[in-house]
Amino acid sequence: MCAAIGAVAPAEQPPVWQAPIQSPAPTELASSAASWAASGGAARPALPADIQKAQKRVRQAWQFIAFIGALSVVAGTVAELGNIDLLQNYFDWYSVAEGAIFLLLAYFVRRGSLIALGIAIGLYALDTVALFATGHFGIIRILILLFLLRSLGSANLLRQHRKALAQQASAQEQPRAA
Repeated sequence: MCAAIGAVAPAEQPPVWQAPIQSPAPTELASSAASWAASGGAARPALPADIQKAQKRVRQAWQFIAFIGALSVVAGTVAELGNIDLLQNYFDWYSVAEGAIFLLLAYFVRRGSLIALGIAIGLYALDTVALFATGHFGIIRILILLFLLRSLGSANLLRQHRKALAQQASAQEQPRAA
């Protein structure tokens, strides 16, 4: 606009803004940056309601895995020892062995093993694929797999929560030892 009416722009540029020398650093930014660096990318702590839901899902998962294991062991044993043709179409000694594995995995899932839950889900998924390959289709098995996968996420949440509690406990004991 100045050039439109014939005026010349000032030759001197305004100085770059600088913080006053006597002002302290912003503490809220410094503390949050320090806490970000110290946390190592940890997520927000889980709410107690989330922990209770996760515990319930994991409990339901190990109970379901134990039920499947017990059903396979009992039905397979009855089918083979009783020589019941109708049951032998679905259950055999392989079912008994698979049921025993499910029972063992359920025990470890109950104790909090994330790996055991993953193995149980994988075994159930393989069993489902084998069932589909033989021409049987059960949408309920897909829903059960989704339920088990959801419980895997809950088990992971519980694992992270236990790890955070252990770190807090060790951090509280550390200054006392020094």
